[in-house]
Amino acid sequence: MQINDEFFYINIRDYLALGSDNKAGEPMFARVLSGFSCPKNPDVEHFLKKSAVEFTKKSQSVTYPVFSVEDKELLGYFTLALKPLTVRGETVSNTMKRKLLRISNWTRIQIRILCQPT
Repeated sequence: MQINDEFFYINIRDYLALGSDNKAGEPMFARVLSGFSCPKNPDVEHFLKKSAVEFTKKSQSVTYPVFSVEDKELLGYFTLALKPLTVRGETVSNTMKRKLLRISNWTRIQIRILCQPT
């Protein structure tokens, strides 16, 4: 757990390691997330509530919820991808290809998703 004066974050693996009863582990993490919402980007909310735990269990990524030091409120989160996302050029639209090719000149593009702002 990392702490500064205003916020702290926790690796969700620490939650999962606590067990699986109603007072710890994954059930506790689900309760912590239940009040989180992101009206500007529902995909952000959906990932945290529906995919973050499974991605962590599969070692595809690890998510860090960020909390307020003052009232322990969940402020947001960031996720680190542990494996690169590979996109084959022929599987995406021409518009998306142009956008992706701005950052790479390969026909197979590797994108490293470092975090998703809330």
